[in-house]
Amino acid sequence: MQVNGSCPPIMAPQIFSSISYSISAFISDIVNFTYELLQNLIVYLFSPAPPPHANVNTTNGPILTGPRIAVIGAGISGVSAAAHCVGHGCDVVLFEARPRHNLGGIWSRVNSTSSLQLYSIMYRFHPAVTWHRGFPNRQRILQEVEKVWKMYMLPAKTRFKTPVRKIERGVDLKWAVKFEGGEEGGFDGVIVAIGTCGDPKMPHFPGQEKFGGQILHSSELDGLDVSGKKVLVVGGGASAIEAVEYAVAGKASKVDILARVSAP
Repeated sequence: MQVNGSCPPIMAPQIFSSISYSISAFISDIVNFTYELLQNLIVYLFSPAPPPHANVNTTNGPILTGPRIAVIGAGISGVSAAAHCVGHGCDVVLFEARPRHNLGGIWSRVNSTSSLQLYSIMYRFHPAVTWHRGFPNRQRILQEVEKVWKMYMLPAKTRFKTPVRKIERGVDLKWAVKFEGGEEGGFDGVIVAIGTCGDPKMPHFPGQEKFGGQILHSSELDGLDVSGKKVLVVGGGASAIEAVEYAVAGKASKVDILARVSAP
């Protein structure tokens, strides 16, 4: 209540809360600034320089005279490996079985709600990568993959929709990469970066044909309406936790998780 036009007194808890918030914001700004500075330092010290534009052919990309390397797989590891090769003067051909929109490997095929599950400073698949948050989401990760892919002029060096079936070494000690419809040879080395994650695999549960609801893989959550529904998540790994979070955020009426627990 005001007395004689004076302002009401500010209570001590409000003052302490305001000070605490200001200190937290100040510390957060310092941490973010330090993180950005550290990333820029890593880029400057460890990121190999892309080829100069004067040595770039408009059709075949950068003209490189070093060893010729075949990189199989255009996921994070494949793009990173190809970029390092180009940055150190090696000529490369990047083979990818899937179409262009699958650049980035497993990250191109997960839900849009997926994000990194360890702090981004520990997830530097190439020195040129820069993050602006601790746990970047799928879109941000794919943006960084695309940035590295273009920075080292790899679009002209990439063969999409080219599943490799076999590699052979000839009498000239060069490697030939064989794929559906042909082959390409003359490689001094081969880097296999196909990863461990392929197409989604669904186990079969006895009697599931009689179930009246939907049975979906954890990579198929985008656009799924779970409002008011009972949801059972089978599994206890990272994808299962993401599915639980999705169901809770989607206002499912009930969410259970069924996970296997090892005996002590």
